[in-house]
Amino acid sequence: MLTKKAKIGRKLEDISIGEKLIVTEHIDEQHIYLYLALTGDTNPLYTQYNYASQTRFKKPIVPGIIISGLVASAVTKHLPGPGSHIVKKEIQFDHHIHHNETISIHFEVVDINTKKNEVSLNVSVLNKSQTTIATGNITVIPPTVDQSNSLLYENF
Repeated sequence: MLTKKAKIGRKLEDISIGEKLIVTEHIDEQHIYLYLALTGDTNPLYTQYNYASQTRFKKPIVPGIIISGLVASAVTKHLPGPGSHIVKKEIQFDHHIHHNETISIHFEVVDINTKKNEVSLNVSVLNKSQTTIATGNITVIPPTVDQSNSLLYENF
């Protein structure tokens, strides 16, 4: 995808330990079908109401990889933001969510490694009832490009 000009996220020196961010996302059936089209995953637990009704979940659930992807997207959109790169992501799923639910993704900066130019973030994903769906840790390299050359970000 080409854009006229890219906004670059925050550099390592602009981030501090203890900093927090909350991002809210609504997951609807379009997310599930886009994931299925992309991966070819035909798990009936994600789409078939008749099958899911016979399981402990009672209704189709959202694939964990979609939640994981929304977590990664929040990192590269907000903290540190565009131009950053995730080098490690560990997420444990303790609960599930169904289609058409809203989640909140909570981040906290817990470590800054200046030698490696890396930031460690703790992450928690909660549903609308504030039940923790997933927890984890992400290591990310913030943007490192010299932003003084504005022409660098022009595609045309």
